[in-house]
Amino acid sequence: MTKKRMTTVVLTSVLSLALLLFGCSPTDANTITIDQNFSDIHNEFWAKNEVTQLVDMGIINGYPDKQFRPALEVSRGQAANLLSSALQLPEAPYEPVFKDVSSKSSHLKGAMTTYKAGIFLGKEDGTFGVADSLTREQMATVIVRAFDLQDTGEEIHFKDENRISASHKDGVRILAQHGITTGKEDGTFDPKTAVNRATYVVFLHRAMVETGKIEESKEIVFNKPQTLGNYETVRYEQNFVEVPISGENKTYLRSNYYLQFAGEKTRKHAHSTDTTYTYKVGGLSPAEVNVTKRLLENGDYFIFTELRNSQRMPITIDVIQTEGNVEKGILREYSRYPIKKETDGTFGFDLTTYPTGVFEKTTENGDKAQRMIGKAYRSKELTKTYPNGASSHTRELLNESESFSGILLGDTQLSVYTLKSSGYDIVDQWLLVSDELLFSSHQSMDRWMLESATYYKKRNKWYTANGPYNKMATTIEPMPKSGRGYGRNLLLVKEDRTMAMYNETKERYFESLLYNSFANLDIFRGDRTYWETEVTSTYLKNLFGITAPFVDTRFNEQIALFLYNGGKAFGHDDYTVGLKNYANLLVSQKGKGNIIKVDANSFYIQDYFPAKQNVKTHSSMNHLLGGMNILLLAYKELGDPVYLQTAESIQSALEKDANKWIRPNGDIWYKISPDHTFVGEDYVHLTLEDLIHSYEMWSDIDPSKTAVFEKLIRSKAGYMDKNNKGYTTKIKEGLDRIGMPELLPAGVEHTDAL
Repeated sequence: MTKKRMTTVVLTSVLSLALLLFGCSPTDANTITIDQNFSDIHNEFWAKNEVTQLVDMGIINGYPDKQFRPALEVSRGQAANLLSSALQLPEAPYEPVFKDVSSKSSHLKGAMTTYKAGIFLGKEDGTFGVADSLTREQMATVIVRAFDLQDTGEEIHFKDENRISASHKDGVRILAQHGITTGKEDGTFDPKTAVNRATYVVFLHRAMVETGKIEESKEIVFNKPQTLGNYETVRYEQNFVEVPISGENKTYLRSNYYLQFAGEKTRKHAHSTDTTYTYKVGGLSPAEVNVTKRLLENGDYFIFTELRNSQRMPITIDVIQTEGNVEKGILREYSRYPIKKETDGTFGFDLTTYPTGVFEKTTENGDKAQRMIGKAYRSKELTKTYPNGASSHTRELLNESESFSGILLGDTQLSVYTLKSSGYDIVDQWLLVSDELLFSSHQSMDRWMLESATYYKKRNKWYTANGPYNKMATTIEPMPKSGRGYGRNLLLVKEDRTMAMYNETKERYFESLLYNSFANLDIFRGDRTYWETEVTSTYLKNLFGITAPFVDTRFNEQIALFLYNGGKAFGHDDYTVGLKNYANLLVSQKGKGNIIKVDANSFYIQDYFPAKQNVKTHSSMNHLLGGMNILLLAYKELGDPVYLQTAESIQSALEKDANKWIRPNGDIWYKISPDHTFVGEDYVHLTLEDLIHSYEMWSDIDPSKTAVFEKLIRSKAGYMDKNNKGYTTKIKEGLDRIGMPELLPAGVEHTDAL
């Protein structure tokens, strides 16, 4: 067998094996059916056969986003690299022949080997011209040299042959003699036009077939790939950087601007670890991308991507993920459950909805895994600074948009998450990745999606590496003119409903959300032992002159309880830390004067402790009950009598003022002011939940203290019953536990307290 024939057989065998591995099946004697390898090389593409064959042989590659980009121009450096691979040219050591080819150049191999082989000779200025576009006439010459094509003597003429450079006339003619080019349909050769990737592959392929280096493959027919979302190819040149998120699968950032790595930071939380990768965009320091991987204790991880663009230039950043061994992918969307939008006087109109949905993949061995995909949120950061140096921080939400799209090419799933900045804005996008099922059944998943649609105002969906953002009340500042003021609400950073769902179902999704919530609370707290709000309430500002930051006792009580319950549910050793810190803070308030005194041994702790101001505020029933309950819990867990003493002071104050707290209609007043007046409409359900909890806590510690709480429970429940206010699940279960089920108010049952 001749060497030429042996090469042909080997290369054809490689192609056949590759086609087999890529899932080909014969449809008839003249065609081969295989899976599509690139999203932009499809059945209608004119050069699909040639591209597929040379890609399978490893002569040319696509891009990390599974595109070939056939319309991109080929540079002289790229053309040299491709020829070196196609001809399997022997290695050539570096020589300082060309000014633009260094020993570290990505075009070193191609430039040196093709120069030594007499294919590329360089330019008159002493450069190789690695970055210059390869023209059609240059292509003709290098292919003729590369494959040693001989002049057959046949006369060949093109209408524009006068435009062909003298140094390339022979190359163009010989290329045409061998049928590798026939010119354009109008009879021209178009010698000065740059060659694109598809055209170069076709000419290279024809030359290899003509010279017997390969045999032409059968007609290729692609299986139609599955797409998700509004998947579109990006035809233009793109820049890619790999983000080291996972060792098994690949994650890239894609942009038409240059991306430069700018640093990596790691921050450990009690039950998760954040690793943030920062990239500058376009070499311009005002624009950057932060990609944070939050690895949770259960092995799942969040990816938070933030594009910060403090300049006018529009920027699009795509997060690209590729993963292999995928048999099937399904996107189960939240949009199956439409949201009934409404506007209320407290919060105005909430632009946000819910995440995109759950992507479920099935591997070739039948294993299933899920990820939750969030939408993209474009916003502007707002800050108001006060004379005392304090400041309030909010965001104006500009829009919420779908970011996810994908395509399954063979067994490779490509996922794209798009962040589009218009300039002077921030764009956030997130996803939660698991190698397991986040939901054990579709019924469980659907239940959560429906609940998220029904209670969309109280379910987190705009997650960031620093916590979730939610619609704030219209009484906050800074509030944009649009009314779309969003911020980090501490009551929603801690995910109570998620905790309840986890305790009920033990679903992995809720477990991962809780780990994420623990991390967000850690970030929000900073180096303090308690939590301060970062948003000013104009209600409190007008009432007391209070601005952010300040301590809200109810928020801190709820967070301490959340961390306590979550820590116990997960078996964490640190589950009492938040409880102890907050109980200590409450105990210290008497000495600081942040109380409303009833007598020497009886007092209420104020609702708010401003960080930068010395202001005396009111005490509301729900706040004081929450604080007292935390003190009792801390006493039970930690045994320090100072916690019980402070709780007894609050109970004593309530006992002495019990009749004053009850309104003429039986409801409870909302608050007691520093001047001891009782005012305000109480919450519909929340206070009754707190009273029931207080009754239970004192029943365990000192039943003699429960009488005042029973009195208030009966009055509040009676008012709710007469006015058909309904009840929450907590109220119903709580009344059963304390033996007062007959007090259940008339009306419908609610999941969340009003």
